[in-house]
Amino acid sequence: MAGKIPTTSDPALVKRHKQSAVIGRLTVACFVAMRSGYDRKHLGAVFEELLTALAIRVADDLGAPPLTASDLSRHLGLPRSNVRRCLDALVEEGVVRKENEHGYRGELDWLASRVDAVYFQTIRDAIVRAADELKALDAPA
Repeated sequence: MAGKIPTTSDPALVKRHKQSAVIGRLTVACFVAMRSGYDRKHLGAVFEELLTALAIRVADDLGAPPLTASDLSRHLGLPRSNVRRCLDALVEEGVVRKENEHGYRGELDWLASRVDAVYFQTIRDAIVRAADELKALDAPA
């Protein structure tokens, strides 16, 4: 039965399959949209940069102190050398800035220049759609 989706009458498994499909669509939509915001077309080339930049945005939002390459390496499970390469690229592109000797913060000027970016609206819409679909799956029948 290679290539066929197994059928089941187990309602919990059917629900879980649908939830997984919703998350899959969300993830694909987000990564495709994020990739469109980069000059480089290969998502693999920028995936670690995206993770690094997003982790810094989250820390900034939480009011955390500037994150170091070691902090990011531990948090993301990436080698520190990869994180350093990402940070160098993100600083060069103006996405993040060095806040002190070792820490990094998001660059608000970069965000301001992209406040109405289509890719961000696409991501937001995908998240809202996925949330609605997941909520509907939890609604009583």
